[in-house]
Amino acid sequence: MNTRIIFEAHRCGPEPDARALETARALETETYGRVHHELKEEATMHTLVRLSLTLAAFIGLSLSAAQDLPRVNAAMEAVGTFSWIVHAMDYFGTAEANGIEVVGTSYASKQATELALRGGEADVTVDDFLGAVILRSVDVDVTGIYPFAKAVGALVVPVDSDIMDVEGLRGATIAAGSLRDKSLLILRALTVSEYGFDPQADGEVVAAAPPLMMQLVANSEVDAALPLWHFVARMEAAGTIREIMPVTEMLAALGLPGDLPNLMILARDDLDAELKTAFIATFQDTVDVMVATPNDDPFWQTILDEELYTLPDPSQFTLVIDRWKLGTPDAWTEESIDGLVAMVERLVELAGAEVVGVESVPRDAYTTEFNPQ
Repeated sequence: MNTRIIFEAHRCGPEPDARALETARALETETYGRVHHELKEEATMHTLVRLSLTLAAFIGLSLSAAQDLPRVNAAMEAVGTFSWIVHAMDYFGTAEANGIEVVGTSYASKQATELALRGGEADVTVDDFLGAVILRSVDVDVTGIYPFAKAVGALVVPVDSDIMDVEGLRGATIAAGSLRDKSLLILRALTVSEYGFDPQADGEVVAAAPPLMMQLVANSEVDAALPLWHFVARMEAAGTIREIMPVTEMLAALGLPGDLPNLMILARDDLDAELKTAFIATFQDTVDVMVATPNDDPFWQTILDEELYTLPDPSQFTLVIDRWKLGTPDAWTEESIDGLVAMVERLVELAGAEVVGVESVPRDAYTTEFNPQ
């Protein structure tokens, strides 16, 4: 299903002359500059932010009537939080305000979004912190251009499980999002370095999408699982799991920082540089508005109404929103890249390239070049 992030302007009357067009451009630039400043400085003033962005998008219609906006195609995993962001770009008018059209397409799995990026069907997607490195190793020209999230999941077991700690995973069956899932890589690095076993080699790891993972854990068909943060919240609320160790504590046990981004926005290298910057600006503005939006605002209900997220008990959504807000990214700097490179080097040093999935991380797999000024 395609989500078209654009306001369609239907022009009536004569084509605007050059002076009128120039006036509209100047007005749009002045207005958006003011809106962007308010968004950064008054993020908690939700009503003003909504009003300002809507005004900027409305003024932008005078230009979109005269020309098409440049497009960024986004590949989204079904019911993933990237779909929330793309939906919010439409709802709050942030894509239009930044002068771009974002067209989002949902795919059934992370692997499918990667295929879309490889084939050029998508310009951007979201992947884990090793995604750019691994795709580059198979000759896909992509780069990590901005962090998507810093929230991480946890190791959990069925509520009645006898497993009490990480050491109890020896010989266990573990469900993970994929065989190179970031949480799984960190867990394997921890068990190899600290306990002398690899749960993938000495037990079994099964790849499972989040809904299936929840079912497997609830039915005790696996011994443990590594769900994403929002599924941890849902499973705890349902009373089906016990948390053994959050991934942040795994990183700390390895002597690594726990606040680095673990999900990245990846962009094809052939996407125009100005579009990359505009997309990041749109992402930043959208996240700022969403964080400032109260949990009881009608916007959040639209995520459920549009089936971008499903819950057996909608009352759990408030907890999910709170945890999402806590996991939104911080600044993206050269020091951030240094930290990511050091983290991967540490994982390779501790557990080996075979466990981590890469031998090293080229620093240019990530960039701050497209950060909005």
